[in-house]
Amino acid sequence: MCGLILFTFVFFHFLNHAFGNVSLELMDWGQSLRGIVTGSTLFPWIFYGAMVLHALLGLWKLAERRTLRMPLWEAAQIVLGLLIPYVLIKHIFVTRGAEMAYGSAISYRHELTALWPGDAWWQSGLLVIVWLHGVLGLHHWLKLKSWYRRIQTELAITAAVLPLLALTGWISAARRLELAGLRKLNVTPYQKAELLDLVLMVRLGVYGLIVFILLGLVLRYGIAFFQRRIAITYLDGRTVRAAPGPTLLEISRMKGVPHMSVCGGRARCSTCRTLVLAGEADLRAPGPTEAQVLKRIGASSNVRLACQIRPMTDMVVRPLMSHGRKLQAPGLADRYRWGVEQPVVVMFIDLRGFTAMSEGRLPFDVVFILNRYVDGVVKTVTRNGGVIDKVMGDGVMALFGVDQDMGRGARDALVCIDALGRELEQVNLDLKGHLSAPLKIAVGLHGGTCILGRIGLDSQAGVASGLTALGDVVNVASRLEGVAKEENALAAVSHDVITAAGLGMPPEDSLRQVSIRGRQQPLAVICLPQEAGITILTSPSRTDAA
Repeated sequence: MCGLILFTFVFFHFLNHAFGNVSLELMDWGQSLRGIVTGSTLFPWIFYGAMVLHALLGLWKLAERRTLRMPLWEAAQIVLGLLIPYVLIKHIFVTRGAEMAYGSAISYRHELTALWPGDAWWQSGLLVIVWLHGVLGLHHWLKLKSWYRRIQTELAITAAVLPLLALTGWISAARRLELAGLRKLNVTPYQKAELLDLVLMVRLGVYGLIVFILLGLVLRYGIAFFQRRIAITYLDGRTVRAAPGPTLLEISRMKGVPHMSVCGGRARCSTCRTLVLAGEADLRAPGPTEAQVLKRIGASSNVRLACQIRPMTDMVVRPLMSHGRKLQAPGLADRYRWGVEQPVVVMFIDLRGFTAMSEGRLPFDVVFILNRYVDGVVKTVTRNGGVIDKVMGDGVMALFGVDQDMGRGARDALVCIDALGRELEQVNLDLKGHLSAPLKIAVGLHGGTCILGRIGLDSQAGVASGLTALGDVVNVASRLEGVAKEENALAAVSHDVITAAGLGMPPEDSLRQVSIRGRQQPLAVICLPQEAGITILTSPSRTDAA
């Protein structure tokens, strides 16, 4: 929360700097507009409180580290965070400090006069460092969110353009101010000297604390060298020895054992989850954060987060998620490799009576017919925004709304049903000489929150896994495909999908109440006739019924 407050302030501060590309007057106007919030009595307490707390939490996390082995992005964020105070302290004291100590009017005219040209490089560096530090933290927090991928391109463009505009904005305004001879510093040389002395003292205090923490880390490593060792045995056969104190994730990193951790050991993602086969009794009970994550994923009692447990005795463990080796297939190195919860629409498509139809045919004929049918279905689904989950003989499972919201996915899926009907007509024409009767399909369609992930093969054997949906929604969609067969309908669509698509209430006479195994209440379903398709949902009678 502290980081989010600070990043919000930085975002609007950079936006204000960008106004300098237009005029100094626009910068002052933006400053006065921001002053409605920042000028309140409560704001300094919130902002500076968040700044101090964010810094202290960062230093505490650094002090808690038992190893400096970490992913590159974590190291970059730490280094950038340690660089920020050097320039930021001076910036704060020559602005807010001058205002509080001497009652000086701090305007953009004063700021630009103080910074240009002597501190231009330092100030520009501060903007870049602060922005990179914030964007790194924000990205590695949001990448676990299901909606983040949909707007990631727009956010990346903003992250690249805004700091560039802020840099050119403040520099352009400062140069125009100098060329016009309007530079003015609202503090006396004596006051400025006093502020700079104070800046030096605060810098020494902050970096003295940082050096103290780093020395503490070195001392801890030295003590650990002489401590007793505990054995951590991994089920792949490796056994490593380490002093008690570090987390299991840190021990894995220290000893070069691949151990997945998407969130950087902050107990946000659960990807470092580990099955503890021996030594569980000597671990502390899960804290509130770890307990919440374990409850959300439905973990058993002997599954713990490696970033939260600190082994004190010998243990036997098995990390439950494979390490993020680079996948060979394009497009698979994404968040779905580790599983996300996301609302999607699931479609099951099956040929009716194909088993009986294939009896007595030559294998070549069966495969030829099936390939023509499956090829048409896959192309139709893909063309209408769907993603193929799996092909099971004459059955196909597809997902809609993977890269969009569920409403768009529901509309795409309904349009796809109509397109499948037309595609099947073409398939029957193409195979007319090979079929004794036209092919018919049955479609089941249901939507809701699923677990999406890449299950099984991870391309190490030359084969990469595809996207798979898991959960109750999949079971219901499969059951509805059976309902479509029972009702001799083209498709059985749940009322949840109709609502998500924004089509309102379908005609009462078209609704069925279907019992679903494992559900106490029946599910409202509309069956679409073979001939009418989805036109029943858009007919005038439907509007009247709604």
